[in-house]
Amino acid sequence: MQFFNIPALLPQFFPSPLYWLSSGLIWNLLYGSAYLLLFSRLSNIHFKWWYFIIAGFIYSFAISLVGNILVILIMLLIIYYFVVHRQISFNIIGNQFIYANFILLITFGCFGSLITFLYNLLVKVPNYNFVYYVLGNLKIIVSFCVAYEIIIWTKKLFNSYINNVVIPYPVLAWIISILMLTFLLYEFRVNGGGHPNKLPITIAVTLSYGIIALIAIKGFTNYYRQKALATTLKFEVDNLQYYTSHIEEMYDELRRFRHDYKNVLYSLTGSLENNDVTEAKNILNRVLIPSEDSITQKTSVLSQLENVQNLDLKSLIYNKAMTALKDNLKLTIEIDEPIKFSNVIEPLDLIRILSNLLDNAIKAAKQSKDRQVSISLFTKDNNQWIIVGNSTKTKSLNLQQLSNNHNNLESAHGLGLKNLRMILARYPQVQHELSSKDYWFQQVIVIPSK
Repeated sequence: MQFFNIPALLPQFFPSPLYWLSSGLIWNLLYGSAYLLLFSRLSNIHFKWWYFIIAGFIYSFAISLVGNILVILIMLLIIYYFVVHRQISFNIIGNQFIYANFILLITFGCFGSLITFLYNLLVKVPNYNFVYYVLGNLKIIVSFCVAYEIIIWTKKLFNSYINNVVIPYPVLAWIISILMLTFLLYEFRVNGGGHPNKLPITIAVTLSYGIIALIAIKGFTNYYRQKALATTLKFEVDNLQYYTSHIEEMYDELRRFRHDYKNVLYSLTGSLENNDVTEAKNILNRVLIPSEDSITQKTSVLSQLENVQNLDLKSLIYNKAMTALKDNLKLTIEIDEPIKFSNVIEPLDLIRILSNLLDNAIKAAKQSKDRQVSISLFTKDNNQWIIVGNSTKTKSLNLQQLSNNHNNLESAHGLGLKNLRMILARYPQVQHELSSKDYWFQQVIVIPSK
């Protein structure tokens, strides 16, 4: 078995100019474009027209086992660096691209072999040049159409696979992807798939690969999704316990405050009757004002959170708000109208997004002079808005560096923004805007209501 071949693209290497046009140009363009279109449909990443020409040229080298592997790696690097500009994890891009390649290989293995078999069956004297140089175009078109439908049918499952397996367990995901690529070993060791004696074996092995891969993807997705749901539920319960414990704590403070209120008034009355203004002020400063400030802060937070109808988000925000107040930060919460976030973003991802925004805002505010954090949630123009801002140590942040995720960025938002972008990359309909000026950094998330 020859592991690597250099393609012959010049007309003199073909039996005729027609065969060169059909196989040397049209076939390669169709072949490379098919992979790119399937990947685009799966990932929602769109390509300029010239990328399809590049893919057609690069995939002309996919005529051997090593050639296929090199082509996949080269295309992955091109997409990662020049199309998405490293804004989406290579882990996600890689698994999506290999899956798209695998689906087309499977359909081509089945329907390509079937078309060759039917041609050999119907034509008394098969023309080898026609099969090799012309019929391949029909096989790739039919295989692509079937693969496209499979991608649409499995897209929801694969997106769930990305969220529950690829991102949290990348090693496992890459093992599964590499196992998919082992189909290439079978493809390049078995020749003559259109031969009547080999067709049943070819289709059986090919379908087995596809079915086993889908079962593995679905099985691991379901297992780790249940595990993630259990973790999320624990997270929600912990936050809810924190939320309710603070309500109980505040109720106890109010009860103690009310209990002591009369005694404080008697002390104040006695001091004032004796014209001891200094002592009256001391009583106010020691007892009333601190108690009132503490209760007022917590009451203000609770009153704003009444409008958050997602219980998990309500408890999360309260948890982060109490953290900010304990760190002596100036906290502003604006949630003036009832808001319930839609399911455009998965609940777990929404928790991750908001937690990421608040954690990094608090961390950055602690390093700043003004020590301010603001949270605003509202609905406008059929969109749901999340705005989180914080004061900064420097007058303005370099948003270009933040967007490019430079490793040397000395900012509390550097790593957090990278993680946030990785989550939002799965939701292209969600807008994410950054701004920084006058010692204030702000992030805006705009989520469609439907």
